[in-house]
Amino acid sequence: MRRSGTRILIAAATVASVAGLAQAPALGAPTTTATISISAKSALKPVTGNVFVVFKAGKFANAHIKGSVTGATSGQVLQLFAQQFPFKKAAAKLGSPVTLSAASMPYSFPVTPTLATRYHVELFTDSSETTRVAKSAGQIVYVASAGRFSGFRSCNRRGQRPVCHQRIHVTVTVPPSTVRTERPKAWHLYFGLKLRRIGIPSRPKTLKLNGGNARVVSKKKLNSQQYAITFTLSFRVGNDGYFFVFNACQKDTESTDGLNLPGHHSCGNRFISSRLPYLG
Repeated sequence: MRRSGTRILIAAATVASVAGLAQAPALGAPTTTATISISAKSALKPVTGNVFVVFKAGKFANAHIKGSVTGATSGQVLQLFAQQFPFKKAAAKLGSPVTLSAASMPYSFPVTPTLATRYHVELFTDSSETTRVAKSAGQIVYVASAGRFSGFRSCNRRGQRPVCHQRIHVTVTVPPSTVRTERPKAWHLYFGLKLRRIGIPSRPKTLKLNGGNARVVSKKKLNSQQYAITFTLSFRVGNDGYFFVFNACQKDTESTDGLNLPGHHSCGNRFISSRLPYLG
């Protein structure tokens, strides 16, 4: 068997050699293939590896699609494409193209998505963008709803002890297309309290679901992209120093409406950390 294999290899080499004589260009240097890397970065730390922004929240609403191109040719053009949730329509060009000044160089495109959006970058031979040279992988940037809390007050005045009462409001801002799915969802309320006989205690480490007698007392639609919720809670502090933390969330349904993050992020758990960077 070894001898047979050797003969086959020799025969193959001979054929290749003959073919090479008839097709000299095939012996030339291989064509360089351009590649494009891609990533995303926002002002917020990624959660479970997901890059996200917050809807209509100033600098927190913006991200950058970044990467580098290698093996290209000076004068070729990079173009960003975007495909918004539910990812059924073809990706569309976004922003102005970037003309390469070198064969390898970094790039960055600013973006402000309003729903989960998949981005990719394509390389073209020139500004006409008729001939594509390379295409990057896809990169999704997610969009979280914006919640603004107000109404917290101190219970250090006369008549505000031994039981502290709070009436807290939250205004939620979401893309108009998601109001019908987001507004009716149940709220999960969390509360944690630490007491100290002298001075102010440290922050409680854990919050409990439905602690502090927390409850929803009103819900109201404000406009096409906002709704408001009012919560009340009460807890006994006596004459002690206290530190309380309140949080509230609605479970994420990103696969349904393209808002917030995919998967489960502690909302609805019996206990949560008081320092969670994201709850949904």
